Order: sequence, then C-alpha cells, then structure tokens
Amino acid sequence: MLQSRSEPKRVHLHAHLTALAAAVLLAACGGSDDDDEAPAPAPTPPAPTVACSVDTAVALAYEEQRLQTPLPFSGANVVGTDATPLADRILKDTGFDTFAPAFATKLCAADGTTPVTTYAQAVDLVKAEGLALWKAAVDRVQGRRASPAGSVLPNSDDRMLYWARVQMTKALRQWKPSFAMTAAEIDDLQWQLERASRGQYDINLPEGNAPSGKKYRRMIISGFDTFTLGVPGTPNTGLRNGNPSGATALEMDGKQVTLADGSVMHVESYILPVSYDPFNKGMQEDTLAPYFQPGPKRVDASITMSQGSANVFNLEQWNGRFHGSSAGNDGIVYCPPGATRLPAYVLPIGTITTAGAAPITLAGSGCNINPPQRWLGYDATTAWMKDYPPQFTTASMPIPAMVTGRTQAGVARPPGATSEGTEGFNVTWHTNYAYFPDCNDVATVSVPSNGVMNLMPDLSTVVAPNLATCSRSGGGGDYLSNESAYRNTLLRDTFGLDIPAGHIHVPVMTNFFRGTPDTGGGVRDDNAMTDARFEAYRTAIVAQGKALLTVIGNSLIYK
Repeated sequence: MLQSRSEPKRVHLHAHLTALAAAVLLAACGGSDDDDEAPAPAPTPPAPTVACSVDTAVALAYEEQRLQTPLPFSGANVVGTDATPLADRILKDTGFDTFAPAFATKLCAADGTTPVTTYAQAVDLVKAEGLALWKAAVDRVQGRRASPAGSVLPNSDDRMLYWARVQMTKALRQWKPSFAMTAAEIDDLQWQLERASRGQYDINLPEGNAPSGKKYRRMIISGFDTFTLGVPGTPNTGLRNGNPSGATALEMDGKQVTLADGSVMHVESYILPVSYDPFNKGMQEDTLAPYFQPGPKRVDASITMSQGSANVFNLEQWNGRFHGSSAGNDGIVYCPPGATRLPAYVLPIGTITTAGAAPITLAGSGCNINPPQRWLGYDATTAWMKDYPPQFTTASMPIPAMVTGRTQAGVARPPGATSEGTEGFNVTWHTNYAYFPDCNDVATVSVPSNGVMNLMPDLSTVVAPNLATCSRSGGGGDYLSNESAYRNTLLRDTFGLDIPAGHIHVPVMTNFFRGTPDTGGGVRDDNAMTDARFEAYRTAIVAQGKALLTVIGNSLIYK
C-alpha cells in the first residue's frame, strides 16, 4: 500500500506531542531525566592555616610559675598527702580544667597548624576565649553550670577563674605561630585575654526603664583576684586563698534587685588583678570611663570591693595616692622600702624588684598613683605634681544607712568569727589615714579610725586630711585595694558625677579550722583546699556584701 507523503509527518507530530507531555508531567512532579547528570556543587575550600609550634622552654611569667606548686603534703599540720599542684586540684574539681587545653589546641593543633593566620585573628580568638571563661565562671557561681561528679567545691568558689586564666596566659605565652608579630602585639594579646576573662568587655548596662515600667538604677562593682599566694615552687597554704570580693562580683554580675520604690538595680561586675602594672596601664579607667560619660547607659553607682580586715566590713572614707611596699601577684613592687620611699619617687626602667619577677617597664612606676592622661586630661607621669592628681580622694557612699542598716540580719556567723550580736559581721565607717607632713621627708603621721561599730561616730572626732600634706595611706591601706578605690573616686570627680562611689573592704575569708576553740575547733589540715569554716566565711561575706550593695541601691531612689 502506498503511503501518502503526509503520513510520516502525522506520526512524527504524535511522537513529539507525547514526549512533550511526558516532560511536562516530570516537571510538574519535580523530576528530570537529567537529575543524575547535574554537576555536584564545588567543595568548600579548607580554611587557610599556617604552621605553628609550642615553645615549652619559654620563660614563664611569675604567676605562671605557681601552676606547679602544691599545698604542704607532709610534716606538721598535714592530714592529706596530695602533692598535686593546687591549681590542678581546683580546676579538676570545678570542671575548669578543660579551658586551657582547648585554648591551646585552638592556638596550635596537634598537627602543628593553626587557622589563626594574622594578629587580628589572634586578637579575636583570645577575646572570645577569655569571655567564654568569664561567662563560665559567672554561670558556675550563679548555679547555671554543673560541676563534675564528686566535686567538693561549692558553686560560690571564685578561685577556678584565677587559676584557669593563668593556665591560659601560659598557653598563649608558649604559642609560636609562623607569622610575625611585634613585641607590642604579643603583649597586647596577653592584655586582651586578661581584660576579656575579667568581665571588662562584658559590661552591658540597660537603658531606660525595666519591663515593669520602673526606672533602672545602674551599678558597676569590682572585685579582686585571690592573692598572697606565696613563692612559686614552694608549698604553702597561701595558694588556697580565695577572695570574697571576687566571689561577690561573680555572684552579682547581671543580677537585678528590686528596690524599695519598685525601681530595679541592675548590677554589672568585673575583676581586677592584684598587680600594679595593669593599673598603671589604665585597666580600671578603660573599663569604667565609657560608663561615666553622658549617655543612656551612664552608671548611677560605682563601687569597688576587696578583702581587708578580720570580721568587719570597713567602709573606706579616704583613699590615698601612695603605693606601699607589698609585691603584687606578679612579684613586682612599685615603692620598695628605703630612704627614697617618698611620693615623688619613680623606679628606673629595668629595675628588678623581686627575684624571678619581670623588670619595671612602664613610665611612672613608683610611689604615687598616676592615672592615664587619656582619661585624666593631663600628663601626671612625665613629671610628678603634688596635687595633680590630688593626694586624697573621698567616698560618696550613703555611709550612715550602710553602717546602721542591720545588713547582718539573717547572715549565719561562721565558726570562730567575732562581732557584735549573733549574726554576720560588724560594719564601720573607716576614717583612718596616714600622711607625710613634708612630702620630701619620710616621717609620717597616722590618724586612727573612730572605732565605732554599727553606729555613726561623733562627727566632731572625724578630721579630714590636710590638703597641704602628701598621702601615705588611705583608710584601705596602701595596696591595690586602696588604689582601686582611689582611681574609681578620682574618675567620678574627673567626670563631675554626683553618684555613690567608694570602697567596701569585706572581711578576710581565709580562715580554716586550726583545732582550737577560737578557730571553730575542727581538725587542721594544711593540705586541704577547703573546709567548712572557709566556706562558711565566704557564704556569710557574700550575703552581707549583697545587703550593703542593696542599701546603696536604695539610696538612689532619692536622686
């Protein structure tokens, strides 16, 4: 049969329509005959890395040399025999033994490479890791971070933050990346780690009103590291010291307290080092001054805290510009004893003040405090000036309310503690100080405190320092407690603020059982990193310290 010439065209058209329908159906179902042939996405290129190493032979800082020091583990007054370094014992018990190893791995992995390829990336890493340590310490103290099974140290312990930080500064010191950094950049990495791990970059004061519609009252407080830790390498009980001011700062960071008028006191905290150089570099001013300036987050109260006397809260009235002869945790002394120990004396650069400690490297390291020009407004370092800054500063706290406010109520007194009544500790307005009548003569005069506990003294007996003299010490002494108080209150005056600012010296907490009635009885064990008396002191001090801060907060409702 002959086909017409049009037949093949009809067959071809039918086949084409069939194929088109199938394609439409596949598309509607989300499929395609070509799916298996689609090109795979390009793999993500690996992050660039550079070579690195760990220099275990590098000279360690003075504080880092204590990392391998144990408590006494033999001889008299020892029950336990644990020769493990005290830092390792505390960090393992609290679960903070992972921070330094994890940090070291991020700096330099086991294969000798690091994703940190520039100084700027290194800054970002050390700040992030320091902040993570700070937040973990706050979380543990405030009950949001679990402790390892079998832990004996309570959440309130402050010591893990100090020892974990020192392990991390050691890891950073030993890090040797293949890219070049200047000596100043290497020092800055340590500085950034210190500041971040002390909460100094974590301050975040609220603006405006609380969700309730009531006003926020913004408070910043500071505490200190543990100190008096002994000679590196020599077993000693000073290693187990804690600092209840640091514990209070960790407990209060981010806390909100409803005040008598319904307004909300929001507290932000930071920790200061027990070493002179960081103060000389302006660490405290750099932390506080942004919140002393005009703006919606300007602080309403700035309170410094530290550990002071036995069984009493001292509210320091006058703060002196003078440095004493005690060494910092880093071994450095700014005003060594001797005939040159006068207000204008400055140590020569390169001076070694303690065997094994770093030399003096900063201008203005001497017997007087010299805040940084960037906040003070003038250069106090190049040439000493008697009254710039002033020899004494004063507190502006609500002293009568704090002294008489019964902040002891409900605070269980620790074993062996002594104070009036049966609860908590005495509170006193501390009005003592010492001065040089002649700023060029080492002879000094001491003015005692009023000695009145839990009441205000006769004001006629309280005499302010003579402005013609030079300070030898404030009510809080001549160590870094006094320095933190001086710098805080001077900054208040520099910015012309009318706010509560001053220093609370909390009782000493380093009280362990010593087997005698006056020390709570118990069994003395110099190998123990804690005991019930030590913990009772911290608990009581923190509780009464919080009550005193609340009194300051309530004074703000009248402003």
